[in-house]
Amino acid sequence: MPQSQPQPSPQPDPEPLCTSGAWVFVPDSTNSLGEVQHGYLTCDGERVVLPYCSGVLADLLRTIRQLEGDIAHRWDSLPTPAGA
Repeated sequence: MPQSQPQPSPQPDPEPLCTSGAWVFVPDSTNSLGEVQHGYLTCDGERVVLPYCSGVLADLLRTIRQLEGDIAHRWDSLPTPAGA
């Protein structure tokens, strides 16, 4: 059975580049002609195109970034112990 072409995940705002260790994730993008460039990982000149999972990876990284922000906000609002 032939595989259907993957569809990029909808993105409300342009996604920034995201690093994960030495790797950099570049999410899906669309040019002015409406052509989709699938997201990819890159490291040391090597590029791994992610046509079937770049949307899932973008969602995961977006969720992690939001969790980090929530944790930082809560950490900053903790009371300072006496004598510290």
